[in-house]
Amino acid sequence: MLAVLLVLSMVAQIPVWAQYTQPSSSLTVKVLTTYSYKAEDGSTVVIGEVQNTNNFPVTGVRLGVSFYDEKGKILEYKTGTTLLKIVPPSGKAPYSIISTKKDPTITDVSINLTGFNSSPVRPQALQISAGTLQISDQLTFSGTIINGGTIPTTGTTIYLLSYDAFDRVVSIVTTTPMPDDIAVGKVANFSMTSTPSPITRSYKLVAESDNFQSPLVDVKDIKVKLSSLTKLVTIADISVTDPQGNKYSTIPVGSQVNITSSIWIKYAADQSTEQSYVCYVQIKRVGGGVEFIGTAQGVFHGAERQNPSVIWVPESDGAFFIEVYVWDLNAMALSSPSSIINLMLVQ
Repeated sequence: MLAVLLVLSMVAQIPVWAQYTQPSSSLTVKVLTTYSYKAEDGSTVVIGEVQNTNNFPVTGVRLGVSFYDEKGKILEYKTGTTLLKIVPPSGKAPYSIISTKKDPTITDVSINLTGFNSSPVRPQALQISAGTLQISDQLTFSGTIINGGTIPTTGTTIYLLSYDAFDRVVSIVTTTPMPDDIAVGKVANFSMTSTPSPITRSYKLVAESDNFQSPLVDVKDIKVKLSSLTKLVTIADISVTDPQGNKYSTIPVGSQVNITSSIWIKYAADQSTEQSYVCYVQIKRVGGGVEFIGTAQGVFHGAERQNPSVIWVPESDGAFFIEVYVWDLNAMALSSPSSIINLMLVQ
């Protein structure tokens, strides 16, 4: 199912490249990897998550987004906050910040944490029961939510979060249950319809009311209706070398690493023989956590092999592995993820 979701043929979002630095280890609320794209009205949408690493909840998480042109000039600065008012201890909360300007010259964004406060605990007394999530040209979804608390709750909102292969939030759909004021022990129904993001790999739900929250819930019952695929890229022979082309046995911290893939495309009979692509290389730490994402662009002029290469300079030691993806320029998947596990030891 996860591989199937990557190759959905749907309306694409045009990505805007996000700039972000690895958060300081002294920060107790961290901005996770950001995703941004151009909306149909021309504005730039920046979405993602923050993570609260404290053992207490926080509130009033404030974020600042800078919008740049391709020369690095700031075109706009805008502030926002998380969609959940309270971020639970060791928990995450999504955010969505949209540029005021509908400026086509915005090509890059950066986002920074500007502040937060400690908060009283908000009990996770809301219980979400997810129905079947159906995906074709439209996403449709429904379920129920129960107030398991000791008092009635008001102002309930439910969020459906879409994640891509890099564990980034790439879409957020919001709905209100009926009724949104839920008595103790009572059930409310909810439903939502939206245009799905074509790069979604998994879905999660979370809810918050004026009194309570729900835990983050995985959506597991997913039914997909696919259109027929007309092209497929094969990924093979991922190599890890130094700048001179020599293979590493152990990679020294701070050394340049060239990660090169061998890819080729199979065309349908009625297809053009030219296809632009973006090759994504994701470095993940064994045991969890994304260390690095790099890209290389190219064009297929027929079925010849291409060898896109991405440079990585590891900043810390440990064991890592590589995942490679190939998408078109509109973030539509041209391949399944690489299936060969390449382990790397950095010392």
